[in-house]
Amino acid sequence: MKNNHEIILKQYAAYCKEQPLYLGTAGSYGMEMLTIIREGVWAEYDILAAFHPPVGAAVQVRVGANNQIGVPIEATAEKGMGEIVFAGYKEGVRQIAVDVLYKVAPSSGASGTEPAEPTPDVVQQILSAASNAEKIAKSVRADAEKIKARLDEIPKIDDTAITTTSLWSSKQIVDTLCPPIEETGNPVVCYPVAGYPLGVKAKWEPVQEGSGTPSPENIRPIKGRDSVTITRQEDNQVITLTLPETVYGGEVDAVTGEGINEWKSITLDGTETWSYELTNISGKVGFLLRAKDIQTPTTPDQKGQIVCNKYVTRSANDTYTTKTGISIEAGNNKYFRIYDEVHADKDVASWKAYLAAQYAAGTPVQIAYKLKEPVPFTAAGAQPIPALSGTNTLLTDADSVSVSGRADLNHIIRKMQEK
Repeated sequence: MKNNHEIILKQYAAYCKEQPLYLGTAGSYGMEMLTIIREGVWAEYDILAAFHPPVGAAVQVRVGANNQIGVPIEATAEKGMGEIVFAGYKEGVRQIAVDVLYKVAPSSGASGTEPAEPTPDVVQQILSAASNAEKIAKSVRADAEKIKARLDEIPKIDDTAITTTSLWSSKQIVDTLCPPIEETGNPVVCYPVAGYPLGVKAKWEPVQEGSGTPSPENIRPIKGRDSVTITRQEDNQVITLTLPETVYGGEVDAVTGEGINEWKSITLDGTETWSYELTNISGKVGFLLRAKDIQTPTTPDQKGQIVCNKYVTRSANDTYTTKTGISIEAGNNKYFRIYDEVHADKDVASWKAYLAAQYAAGTPVQIAYKLKEPVPFTAAGAQPIPALSGTNTLLTDADSVSVSGRADLNHIIRKMQEK
């Protein structure tokens, strides 16, 4: 039986319980084996181990899929102290761990022993591994041919049943054991199960430029969005969702592209069907634009869910007693009511002429209001977002982002241990 030594790779450290690592006697070979324990990012790397023997040139050995390597002949050919250096590789990255010291005890040698074959270089090792993989694949294909006739006897994945014969998929196992993640903010920081598909949605409402109370003297234009971006900081993954039209307020799914438009914008030009109302509270006149005359598939439903670039939003009753403002009447006869003291003693024709003049001057009255029934749309640019291992930080240029998935149990356990 070979002597097996464990070496742990973590960040830039490489260490073994044996200090120093003892690899037998000079001239011995074929008896010592290393098992590599990968931690953290080392689990993602292709690893080479470089043995620097007490005497002679270094030799490299590739760590295979089983995470074990035999100590090469050259590493123990001579007595003394040697070093092992581990280097991890993936696209665009190389990480080198600190040296692991090893000792080879002296011996008088074995006279007449045939010299051992040298360790093949790394290219030969990779070609050999590929050849073995091809042989294994052929064997698997041959075995598959033998069991085609018995497929009905093989247990099938069944996520709906718990039996001794059916199997669960890995996703079903995660969904059963790992608690759900539901986080909203900007940014959102979460620790999901690596590789699990994340649900990501962005949400926003109308934005008014400037500051202060809207008025004819303090015009605050209302802005919508033509696109939304979502970024994950850890891998600089930026998803740009292009909206089919300007959306003043709504929500879009970054994975499917499905969205809802919750707000409607209208620009008044004086051609609308206006009427006026003399209130029975103060005797003041309010100009009414009824919902049936607004070109939109739905109608406003709640008081206060309205913004205007020139008039402050009021509740329905406030416009009876205040000097200026706009409101939604949410009763059976839905309408916008605008009261402007400058036009309070004017007729509807004068009011419409004022709106037309403002429109022609490039400073029209603009209104955005929330719809009773959201209107669906589909955005371009959506794509799956599989979770990364460890921290996932997502943010958006919209108002907020919502993230759903499954929590990493290892992270939960570590947090509990820290308490």
